[in-house]
Amino acid sequence: ALRKLAGRYASWFDERTGERTSSAAEEAMMADMAWTAGVGRSHFHYRSAVVFHDAPSLRTGLKTIAEGNEPLEPVTAKKVAFVFAGEGSQWVGMGQALYESEPVVRAVLNRCDELLREQRGGSLLDVMFGRSGPGGDPDQPSWAHPAAYALQCALAALWSSLGIRPRVVFGQGVGELAAAQAAAVVSLEEGLRLATARSPLPATRSRDKAAAPGLENPDAFLRGITFAPPLCAVVSGAMGRVMEPTEVTDGEYWLRQTNEPALFGSCVRTLKRLGVDAMLEIGPDAIPGPKVVRSWFHPPGGETTRAPVVLRSMRRPSGKETATAWDGCFVEAVAGAYEAGLPVSFAGLFAEEVRRRISLPVYPFQRRRHWFKAPVQRGSTSSS
Repeated sequence: ALRKLAGRYASWFDERTGERTSSAAEEAMMADMAWTAGVGRSHFHYRSAVVFHDAPSLRTGLKTIAEGNEPLEPVTAKKVAFVFAGEGSQWVGMGQALYESEPVVRAVLNRCDELLREQRGGSLLDVMFGRSGPGGDPDQPSWAHPAAYALQCALAALWSSLGIRPRVVFGQGVGELAAAQAAAVVSLEEGLRLATARSPLPATRSRDKAAAPGLENPDAFLRGITFAPPLCAVVSGAMGRVMEPTEVTDGEYWLRQTNEPALFGSCVRTLKRLGVDAMLEIGPDAIPGPKVVRSWFHPPGGETTRAPVVLRSMRRPSGKETATAWDGCFVEAVAGAYEAGLPVSFAGLFAEEVRRRISLPVYPFQRRRHWFKAPVQRGSTSSS
């Protein structure tokens, strides 16, 4: 039925497009088609998704599904972990394509940029997107932590807008702060203050007392930050286990944790014990995901469970790709999340767009007749 439906979509699209169809009309039709398929249809356990950027890629994707002969299996992931990378994975231009296309990302990064302008007099966005010249670079220690934190919070908010929220969060280095923000332990603003406190100030501002984070008095600094119980399990990279509620709300831990080495193997074993079956990498590049997969069955223990589905939110451009041109990775991750059985709310992909429902092919029910045979009537006997 899934393959037959893909074929119906391909035929439907071919019948309504051709040489006389303008590019604008074709683009609107494809967007309305995707909108209707996402928000106007039921979603079952056997799933396929097509990521496309024009009519030829849409046709190719649909026909590949329709003509495939590999066996399909229903997959339903139930426990999602958000894994936040540490500093070191940043690159110039990271997040710019999503900033320009996704309102949720733009709102989070604008807020972080506003706060850092007030504190440092410099623009986080200019540094992240390579607009600040030689004086600003996301690899500089003074910017690496706040840049990584801001981008990870924006990505977590974007997934949340699609209905995907974590049951478990795990982070390394500054990624632990973003994980804490995703679990509602700290607010976006307070987490940014902690991330900035972990970073040395730029040399040109080091003597500006108003810009200093105030770490000469940690107790006074922490009194201005509210820590709340987490909404999901928080796995500590420094301890390799789920944190207790009292540990999560310990402010001193969040000040010192980025200096502690991550107990990666212990963290992976904890994720296994928690039953994690899907993992979203939250960061500018694919770093922790491959390490988790490699560590999942090491050392071998005769496990019968499969490794989790790993989806990366972003990746560093390679070759001739540019940071602004490469924006398909996140959409591919959404497609992967859908095929893994996660409850994707597709309306979030069309934020601030005006779309309309259109008439699309209906589900190809595979009807079969099942006749019941009449029961055999047995005669009754009597004796006298």
